[in-house]
Amino acid sequence: MITEEKITAAAKNYAEALIDLAKDNEITYDELEKDLKTALDAYNVSDDMPSVLNNPSINLEVKTDIVKSIFKGRVSDKVINFLIILVEKNRMSEFPQICRQFKMNLNEINNIQPVTVTSAIELSKEQKEQIVEKLSQKLKKTIEPSWKTDDGIIAGLMIKIYDNIIDMSVKNRINKLNKRLMLK
Repeated sequence: MITEEKITAAAKNYAEALIDLAKDNEITYDELEKDLKTALDAYNVSDDMPSVLNNPSINLEVKTDIVKSIFKGRVSDKVINFLIILVEKNRMSEFPQICRQFKMNLNEINNIQPVTVTSAIELSKEQKEQIVEKLSQKLKKTIEPSWKTDDGIIAGLMIKIYDNIIDMSVKNRINKLNKRLMLK
């Protein structure tokens, strides 16, 4: 199972600075989110960009010129300046974490809760709507679901909310029963 990298304190601080930038009406949350996604997609797609921008032996001026040339006209000057600050502070390697934390902060502001629902079989539209409605009532948030299937859970559901997992699968129940039997 692939686990997401823990978000560092520095990444949290940079994400909060981005939120403050939008709070100061320098740029809207939507524009900022769109620009960060564009920059992150470019950063993740390229094999060379992360290695160049994180390489301490490459001149800072060269790195800032690269950032400007790649992103000029594609993202706002505010985001370009933010990326340059990350390069200057040798924090570009944390850019994916910063974007993840920014999205989490933005979801909190907008009262949105992303959840991943895993089921053994494909759920019907009505079942999905019921799950979203129940979660929305329980969490008192707008639910942003992503749906997965995994026949390995046998039946039931697994609901992941950030790092918390609510495991209502038959596989989990069998494992718990097996452990109890082994203790006797």
